[in-house]
Amino acid sequence: MKFGKEFSSQMVPEWQQAYMDYGSLKKNLKEIIGFKLGQPADALPTPGGANNHHGGGLHRRMTLYKTFSGLLSIQGRQRRGHSHDVEEGLQMMATTGPILVETNADGSYETTFLMVNEKGGEYELVFFRRLDEEFNKVSKFYKEEVDKVSKEEKELNKQMEAFIAFRAKVENQEGSGWRLQEHGVEFTRLTSNIATSAAAIYASSPAGAKSSKL
Repeated sequence: MKFGKEFSSQMVPEWQQAYMDYGSLKKNLKEIIGFKLGQPADALPTPGGANNHHGGGLHRRMTLYKTFSGLLSIQGRQRRGHSHDVEEGLQMMATTGPILVETNADGSYETTFLMVNEKGGEYELVFFRRLDEEFNKVSKFYKEEVDKVSKEEKELNKQMEAFIAFRAKVENQEGSGWRLQEHGVEFTRLTSNIATSAAAIYASSPAGAKSSKL
């Protein structure tokens, strides 16, 4: 199965708009390659095509993609420069090479293509801008989802702590004639709150996410 179809088959339907637009990015790449080879994008070989026999098609496609200057290693430069772990909080992740990647104040990423003046550079500039848009879209979505679940988790933990404290109170007072029935309202309220919070967390997860194997 082609990667594009496999990618689509694994999508959670309710979150489909949050996924990276693989088809659009692939189209941009083919336009870059077509420009450099002087061929229209739809004339380029595709995975699984007739040129695939005995690995020849794969070698041909790799040769084509090497014409994409933004992904080439250039003498005296590194491919993406000296990259650093994003978690270190560095504002600049790449300082040399054909691209420069920076983080903005809002946490989004912005790529500067440094070879735009070369032949066909404007096509690659469009690709990197599109790539930034797609990457930031996915990143923002996951951050929002994590924040939402974290808030729900904190609320559920708070309710569980209250329930545990109530249970300890029950156990400590059993020997003094204290009866659970006397505090039935409080017990019902605590268990109801916990059940409601747990149900809300489950309901906020799309059906596809619940059943997907991650």
